[in-house]
Order: sequence, then structure tokens, then C-alpha cells
Amino acid sequence: MLTAKVCVRYEGDWTAKLAAHDVFGEFIASTFRDRRYVGIMAVECNADEVDTVLDVIGSHRFIDELEVVEEFEADGRDRISMTLFLEGGLTEFTPLQTLLYEGFLPIGPTKLENGRECFDLLLHDRDELSKAIELLEEFGNVTLDRISEEFRREVVPSRAGWQALLASIPPRRREVLNLALEEGYFEIPRQVTLEELADEMGITKTTASTHLRKAERQLVEFLLPYINLAAEEGEP
Repeated sequence: MLTAKVCVRYEGDWTAKLAAHDVFGEFIASTFRDRRYVGIMAVECNADEVDTVLDVIGSHRFIDELEVVEEFEADGRDRISMTLFLEGGLTEFTPLQTLLYEGFLPIGPTKLENGRECFDLLLHDRDELSKAIELLEEFGNVTLDRISEEFRREVVPSRAGWQALLASIPPRRREVLNLALEEGYFEIPRQVTLEELADEMGITKTTASTHLRKAERQLVEFLLPYINLAAEEGEP
């Protein structure tokens, strides 16, 4: 078995048009029935291009409904992350439909990178890879970004696991973590003391220490099992 990352620029589709707007996306879930498409997509773009990106997607001939489910700043980089609900009618097969219909097995979500739809495929051999590329070439230019001769599952937390962790961090604890990172508390050597962090937040040094230690423990307890598992996977 082997895995390969294969990308296609689906010419004329809204996915290809987004190449001009520095958009990254993932199709989190999708389904097809009776020439109808329903999907949920995560999109990240520049903050000043949100309206343009939504217009490119929503005005496409295949899209009948576009709803922004959630929107938030992405890591303070003047980028916006959105979760979109999409619904529309299809007059032709999409690259994903074609791969599924022909029996290919995508692993994980379809990604949108530089106007290309990218698929991680699990394949029996290079002949099957050639067939997949041939199928996708019907839609546009195809590039092979990565190929691995050995299949290895990704040792990462599930989306549900990440969501549970993120939702479990109290606002005050998150505030202390953000300030500590911004002020250089985790740098070596430290650029700010715990007492200075506490003074800036108007809390005691003991309270600041408690928030940080609980947050650190919460994060380490969540991540350490996956770190150990990944190490075991890499051992001969």
C-alpha cells in the first residue's frame, strides 16, 4: 500500500477562483444525493477579503445557499477563520465524486490550497495512482505533491477531542496563557516574571501561578498520550 497527495485545479469552479485570494480551506463534511450537494467547509482568508471570498463562493452557479456558521480571528495574523454551510445543485460530477465512484479511498478531509482541491489517497500501487491522476486530469491540471511507499496512520487527536479541550479552558485561564505568551514568559530566558504578569492582570502572584499550572497540566495531559503513541509508531 502507498499514500499520495494529489491536487487538481478544477477549472471554472469557485475553488479555482479562490486562488487569487490566498484562501486555505478544508471540506469537513459533505454528501451528494440526487444531484444535490450539501457540505460544511472551514475557510481561512485575509480579514479584508472576507466579503470577496464569500461572494466568489456564493455567486457560483453550483451554489444555492451559503451560510456563515461561525467566524473568528485566526491567531492574530489579520486572518479570519470561518465555518461555512454550503448547499447547491450539480450539473456534472465533481473530482471527489469521481474518485469515490471509481472506488478510490480518500483519507481525511479534502483540502483547498492555492485554488486546488487536494486529496490524500490510500492506494494499492503506482498503477492505481496513475489511474487516479488520469481521472482527475479530466477536470484540470493535476500535481502530485507527495507520495509515500508505506502507509502510516496519523497519530493526532480527533476534531472532537480538540473541540472538547478548547471548550474546557476557562476564559480567565486562557487570558493568563495569552498574556504569558505575548509577554515572553515561555521564552528562554524569560522576558517577564510571574509577578509582572500578575500585576498587569490585577491578580496575585499565587493566582497567576495557579492559572498557568492548571492550564499547562490540562494541555500536557491531553497531548502527552499522542506524543507517546507517535514515538511508539516511529520505533523499529
